[in-house]
Amino acid sequence: MTADESKTATPAPAAATDTILKGEVLADPGVDISKDKALQLLSRHNDIPFDPDSAEAKRVLRKIDWRIMPMIFAIYLLQLMDKNSLSFAAIMGIRPDTKLTASQYSWLGSIVYFGYLGGEIPAAYLMQRVPIAKYVGSMCMLWGIVVAMHAVCKDFGGLAAVRFLLGMIEVCTAPAAIYITSTWYTKQEQVTRVAIWYSTSGWAQIFGGFFAWCIYQAPRFRWQALFIFYGALTFITGAILFFALAASPTEARWLTEEEKVIALERVRSNKTGTEVWKFNPKQLKETLMDVRFYMIFMLLVLTGLPNGGVTAFGPTIIAGLGFNTEKTTLMSMAPGLGQVIGTFLALAVSKWTNRTVAGVYTLLLACVGVAMMLGIPAENNVARYGGYILMFQFPVSVLFIIAFMTAGVAGSTKKFAFGAVYQVGYAVGNLIGPQTFRGQDAPNYYVAKYTMLGALIITTFVLLSYGLIHLTWNKNRDKRAMQGDQAEHVHYENEEFVDLTDFQLKSFRYPL
Repeated sequence: MTADESKTATPAPAAATDTILKGEVLADPGVDISKDKALQLLSRHNDIPFDPDSAEAKRVLRKIDWRIMPMIFAIYLLQLMDKNSLSFAAIMGIRPDTKLTASQYSWLGSIVYFGYLGGEIPAAYLMQRVPIAKYVGSMCMLWGIVVAMHAVCKDFGGLAAVRFLLGMIEVCTAPAAIYITSTWYTKQEQVTRVAIWYSTSGWAQIFGGFFAWCIYQAPRFRWQALFIFYGALTFITGAILFFALAASPTEARWLTEEEKVIALERVRSNKTGTEVWKFNPKQLKETLMDVRFYMIFMLLVLTGLPNGGVTAFGPTIIAGLGFNTEKTTLMSMAPGLGQVIGTFLALAVSKWTNRTVAGVYTLLLACVGVAMMLGIPAENNVARYGGYILMFQFPVSVLFIIAFMTAGVAGSTKKFAFGAVYQVGYAVGNLIGPQTFRGQDAPNYYVAKYTMLGALIITTFVLLSYGLIHLTWNKNRDKRAMQGDQAEHVHYENEEFVDLTDFQLKSFRYPL
């Protein structure tokens, strides 16, 4: 067992005898448990033996990995590439072709996040009322059409409209990816799987730079072709997701009944459920009383601020170091590669320590990178470019924030509320970020870089506090269990799949 596996969720001490209430489940009045597909499946097949170390369980995990991970990876990659496409279009001629001023271009980087704010509540509402997989597939096809529509825009007004629509439609991506990961994988597995699909933050730059370089070889119609290509790719992916993606084991047509039971038993210890239940106002009230809800908002604002800036101005920053357009498109790939490598290095750190330490490690590296960009003289552009690459370690910290959410929050409504505030914080930070890049500060943008450094330093302290809160809560629960608190030892049959929050489940332990 690795250090991460032992620290992710400390089992409750066995100081008293646990009481299992057979045939009983704990739920709020009015919740019709008979409609939960996971509970129905388990009741029909309660005679199927389960061994997490068996060859059969490992075979089911491989099957899940090959079906689920490629689809989550693809949709997350495309939403980042589609959003980042404007930054490559900027060095391919979209500014003069559409007569954009420096201020208007900055606003195009921010407007997409106004769309996030406008679309977040409808998305959260719909994801609890329609099948998530079908909803995400449909939205993916829609935003593919919107991306392609960028190619026909002639001015700021048209681009502003499609950028707003893009944000409003794709806002469902992160909450859906977070929710689906939590339903298919154990707490120990989630860090690795989140790392895989969140590494798309780097892959988007690699593929984006490569595709931009390829299309730039055309004599004309460059930025328009980029948007049409991305839009077509996204639409096709959305169609595949609509028919092939399963949001939970009970929806997977490619699993047998026995395999579905094994898939459910695998994640029983998560205690976070696998099905989407109807909106629960009590869970929403509990969420608003949970300090982590506001810390997630702060963390995403603080990491979103530098992200919004480099998303819109990344290639422009590189070009400002003295490189031509063709070289800039290729050199935009290196930060992405550095981020992918950094993701898996951070994953190794988390295995030997925990999520909190690994997240802080990536943020400190990013701070060093920004300091290099600020402190190294302008004539040494190669070293400043090295600092730019190192700065891109900061998005890696977000994967550990996501891993805190997938493994540390239980309850259907509560999980969606955390997913919603994640997106709202992300949108607010990304709204502010491009505005720190002022035209009069070009090409060095010192104000923006100092703002990035300040945001990353504060993020480090907030993330460390988040981990310490989980540690304190676990110690308090362990202490109560050792003292013989009966509430800590009463369990209900299949409670792991009932719509209970982490506050209600006294046996729940938080990831560190």
